[in-house]
Amino acid sequence: MTPWLEIDAGADGCQVNLLPPGGISAPLPDGLSMPVLAGLSSIQRPLSIPGIASAPISNMDAVLDNAGGALTVLWGQRAPMRRAVRVRTAGGVLFDGIAVGIELGSQVRLGLEAGADRPLSDSMPLRTSAVWGGWREVRVLPWAWGQVTLAPIQYSDDQRVFLLADHPIQGVDEVKRDDVSTPAWAFYNGVDSTGQAVAFLELAMPLSEGERLAVTLRGRMHPDTGRLLQTPAEILFDILANLAGAQITWAELDDYRTETAHVALGGLLADNEVSIRAAVDGLLQSCGGAWAAAMPGIAIAWPPQSDDAAPAKRVDALTAEDLKATTNATGLCTSLRVLYDYDHALGSYRRAIQLQAPDAVKEYGLLEKEWPAPWLRTPRQAEELGQRVLSWLARPRWRVTWRQSFDDVPTGAWVDVAHPLSPLAGRHRLVSAELDLSAASLACTIEAPVGAPPAIETVRLSTAFDPLIQPGITVDVANGEIIFTARDERGRPLAGAKITLNGGASRIADSAGRVSFPVKRGRHVLLIEAVGYPAAEAVVVV
Repeated sequence: MTPWLEIDAGADGCQVNLLPPGGISAPLPDGLSMPVLAGLSSIQRPLSIPGIASAPISNMDAVLDNAGGALTVLWGQRAPMRRAVRVRTAGGVLFDGIAVGIELGSQVRLGLEAGADRPLSDSMPLRTSAVWGGWREVRVLPWAWGQVTLAPIQYSDDQRVFLLADHPIQGVDEVKRDDVSTPAWAFYNGVDSTGQAVAFLELAMPLSEGERLAVTLRGRMHPDTGRLLQTPAEILFDILANLAGAQITWAELDDYRTETAHVALGGLLADNEVSIRAAVDGLLQSCGGAWAAAMPGIAIAWPPQSDDAAPAKRVDALTAEDLKATTNATGLCTSLRVLYDYDHALGSYRRAIQLQAPDAVKEYGLLEKEWPAPWLRTPRQAEELGQRVLSWLARPRWRVTWRQSFDDVPTGAWVDVAHPLSPLAGRHRLVSAELDLSAASLACTIEAPVGAPPAIETVRLSTAFDPLIQPGITVDVANGEIIFTARDERGRPLAGAKITLNGGASRIADSAGRVSFPVKRGRHVLLIEAVGYPAAEAVVVV
């Protein structure tokens, strides 16, 4: 297996093939071929798990011989920055990415980043209001997905016409002036003064100086069907393919789309100093995901749910060398607070939910962590995310590493572990699969908690979390009784709901969704039954 580098043609139209001094036996494409390849670093392919273990983009370095200065002559005036680069062997492509850095000397070090047609360290390519000219305050023009609340951007001098998003949107649900809902407005998709398709809001009466305007809208749509883009896979594809311009296909996200089809998100991107990578991290942290630009499928749900039908490589005493397992107290969490339903007009989260693993608290102490999930909108999905994440974080996690003979197993692939030295057994996903081309070996890493999943309680205490805690069940103490308030996923009181405490006494909620019980402090289970809603249970600690 003899690798070489293939660098796409730039403005000069000349493709460059960088070969090892001994040459190669495979046929080369047309272009300039130079026997200067001195060595290749390992191909770093880590999995980024936002909120748990964010990682850099897959990358590698190539070392080239430049003793005669040939590469200085070739690249001194026209460095191949941002050109596509591939590491090839006679068997196919091992690495596909772009050039992101060059160090010239007697040897040349060429830095490569994998998995996209542009560096994911680039800032989000969002326009600003400066494209219109003449504005006293330059604002970034946002892209919006799902249902989201934002402060629109002034477009007309008379403060009647405002830009909602730098693209067409599906519709507007509510407009508030100084927090008071108003019906005196019209929404339409049109084009701005540059010819860009955008969404506008027009007010019947101009906005006064200092008056606040907040709009709840439904954002980007499928270009063919007009359907709202709101699932994690839809938004991830739209960010990478249509905003960042990466050459990915919708089919690449098939598995992730299946895993997350039940999740509805809402959010926006309105910061052109945030990198593409950071934007994707923020999106996936909101729904519990992991990703790598060079990984087949790009993203997966995390923590992973074992898929017994998926192919997996066996890891045992015969296939794995130098296996080691490590764990430490870093990263343990026994109480998780999920912040969600971010209001971009207010610049703050509207709601939060607190979860706790009581047995883990007894064993390890109270270890608290906040989990920002700005794209999440409903308490049901915030609770589901919190349950998954806390179940993973409330137990010690083993990180198992080993080496095996060269096999191009990608990061994120499944492995079946049956090794006598490994505390982890069964099916796990690779969080790193590092290719060492010089040693023809693969360094692998998995990480997972051990022991039975802990029991997790949802704790909603208005005294601790007000005003963020609104939907579900909130708890107050008054006149020696515990007052429970039931709300739906939009925070509206469930008037007339039947609420049963611990399988015994039942009460009917008043017009504000409140019932009271003379209960002691501790853990209680409430059954909530309301017309038009499925029955639901909530565990609260008072």
